[in-house]
Amino acid sequence: MRIAVKIAYDGSKFHGFAMQPDRRTVEGEIVSTLVKSGIIEGRKESKFQYASRTDRGVNALGNVISFNSRGNFLRVMERMKDVWVVGYAEVEESFNPRHSIAKTYRYYLYNRGYDVENMEKAVKLFIGEHDFSSFARLDSRNPVRRIYSASMEEKGEMLIFNFRGKSFLWNQVRKMMGAIMMVGEGKINFEDIKFSLKFKKHISFPPAPPENLTLVDVEYEGVKFIHVVPIKLMEKAFFFMDALQIQRNA
Repeated sequence: MRIAVKIAYDGSKFHGFAMQPDRRTVEGEIVSTLVKSGIIEGRKESKFQYASRTDRGVNALGNVISFNSRGNFLRVMERMKDVWVVGYAEVEESFNPRHSIAKTYRYYLYNRGYDVENMEKAVKLFIGEHDFSSFARLDSRNPVRRIYSASMEEKGEMLIFNFRGKSFLWNQVRKMMGAIMMVGEGKINFEDIKFSLKFKKHISFPPAPPENLTLVDVEYEGVKFIHVVPIKLMEKAFFFMDALQIQRNA
């Protein structure tokens, strides 16, 4: 039986997603747990695949993995530390989580006196199809990508940025955010971003810190996930909410 599992994880606890020798990674933690429990024979044998290989420090609320399971994977994965199952679905044998229709990334930023009006103008410039050569760490892939939607929302002292597209380049969202933050700090004008997108000007925009970035969701045609509310994640959420409330009332 092939399973697609939607996972959340705390990126600060891992050296990125992809397996590395002698490093704790999200993929390594999951594969090791599944193999030890007998749910899968091995990474290759189970056709273990993932939707996104997030960088070190980047979090997830909805990354997706898939593998051929031969047991109660849910019970086994519930015992994992710093990785939580938030949904699952039985899928076709040919299912590959990389073949998604859209991914959504979110960036959380504390408002340290940024020029919010210009930042919002800058965010909207990324919508549509562009050559993102100035906004990514380039490799052999085509730098042209389409952003379906991009937005900024103010929630109290926090600024929340959302980017939805079919696929993203390496460090693309972080470099987009780096440019947006420079606009907010008055270091560049939002017109500089517009110029770089239109004329493919190769400016090296600095990537924003990874810890504030979260892969919120990965979407698929015809796959309906059964949602799970992880108890451990809920306990952590209440801990952090209490911590903020206590500090504000101190």
